[in-house]
Amino acid sequence: MINEKQLAAVTHIYEQGETYLVGPMGCGKTLTALTAMDELLKDGHVHRVLVIAPRKVCEQVWMQEVNKWGLHRLNVAIATGTPDNRERALTGSANVVCINFENLAWLFSKTNLKAGNLKAGSLKAGSLFSGFDMLVVDEATKMKAGGKAFKSLRRHLSQFNTRLAMSGTPVSEDFGGLFYQAMIVDDGKAYGKNRQQWLERYFTPTDYMRYSWEVVTAADLLAPFKHCMVTLPSYSDELPALIERTVLLGGCRTPEYDGLARDMIVNNVTAANAAVLTSKLQQAACGFLYDDDGETVPVHCKKSEWLAARLWDSKTVIVYQYKEELARLKTLFPNCFEIKDIAAFKRSAAGLLVMHPRSAGHGISLVEASTMIFMGPVWSRDLTRQTIARCWRRGQTSTTTVYTLAGAGTIEESMIDREAGKAVHHAALLAALSG
Repeated sequence: MINEKQLAAVTHIYEQGETYLVGPMGCGKTLTALTAMDELLKDGHVHRVLVIAPRKVCEQVWMQEVNKWGLHRLNVAIATGTPDNRERALTGSANVVCINFENLAWLFSKTNLKAGNLKAGSLKAGSLFSGFDMLVVDEATKMKAGGKAFKSLRRHLSQFNTRLAMSGTPVSEDFGGLFYQAMIVDDGKAYGKNRQQWLERYFTPTDYMRYSWEVVTAADLLAPFKHCMVTLPSYSDELPALIERTVLLGGCRTPEYDGLARDMIVNNVTAANAAVLTSKLQQAACGFLYDDDGETVPVHCKKSEWLAARLWDSKTVIVYQYKEELARLKTLFPNCFEIKDIAAFKRSAAGLLVMHPRSAGHGISLVEASTMIFMGPVWSRDLTRQTIARCWRRGQTSTTTVYTLAGAGTIEESMIDREAGKAVHHAALLAALSG
């Protein structure tokens, strides 16, 4: 049921109490966490576990994994949905409760306790937070410093005598986010609680305003925290080949695109700031613009033309990001399946499934398809890898080919280059951990 590497990780969680479990999708992080919970609960070292995860993971993964592996000592409740549903899950008899990130602020507001007055076992019976002494954060990179989830949790970390964070890509963007993930695990022991001081110690500024920072060496950065980190190996060598190709399309850089890039305005389309401009340029590269009235302005159809020229003789997943892209896909392929039709897609002899990456990041297997096409690059590397893993995972029997369409000479080319840079960060982290 559990392999040697996973068993070693369980031992670390059990004995050390502060663990960051790193491993690619499908390597067994959830099974490792559940086995550790089971052992800790059985031996009385832990009495109740709070699992924080994306909502779909809460609802579709944790309870199913408990049933799959026959861990009947674990009684899982899902604290998502309406306030009444959440309260029933939290006040019931379940020894494992899963709650999504968005509801953390609500949960901790119900404790009515001041920060700094929390010790293990100090909460009164009947509190929604009563009895929790183990914390598991699934997809720890979603804990952003400025978000309500992190701010709420940070004040209550001392309540937990066992803390476990998990992620496939701890540095999916850059090393700067590791500070907050480490704090979840060890409550500031390795890096302190002042991020600015941490940056000045391990990073060098890359601009005179000191907004951007570059890590000096990954090994030096990880040294104080390395004892908390446990890696699970990839199983990619067990899978058929993965081929990733970027398709640069000409004709996507239009006068509308250049006008926006130069003046931040074209016709009835205005970019109020740099962030909006970035979004508008990506839209223009995709072939349309949303104007100031919310109407769609066609720009080009190069990506639709590329899709129309292909032969669709096998199951294929097409990943879109904008509603206009979905509308074009449904016009081009009126018989395509959407995510709500996934069962029918799986039964079909051949067909197209169109989906948004955020609807398929976790818990969905699409191994029936061996081709995936991104209509454009996605800013989040973690989301990109999660989406690809819907097809390229255990159960896949064919070589998996992933195409990413990008407008030549547009912001999409820069996004492709940036993705390659993010992959370098992750490789550096794994090298430092194995060194």
